[in-house]
Amino acid sequence: MAMALGILFTMIGGSFEGSAAMGGVAVGLPLGGVLGFLLGGWLVLRFWRPPAA
Repeated sequence: MAMALGILFTMIGGSFEGSAAMGGVAVGLPLGGVLGFLLGGWLVLRFWRPPAA
């Protein structure tokens, strides 16, 4: 998917180096945000314990 977007953005923006990097950002930014949110939620649910009553 990143390769396809890199090729697509290169075709749109021309053959400069930044266009392929934009493909990586377009994939990596949302994917990293979602994975980070899920990992953070998992860590909180796994290691946070309410005080024993």
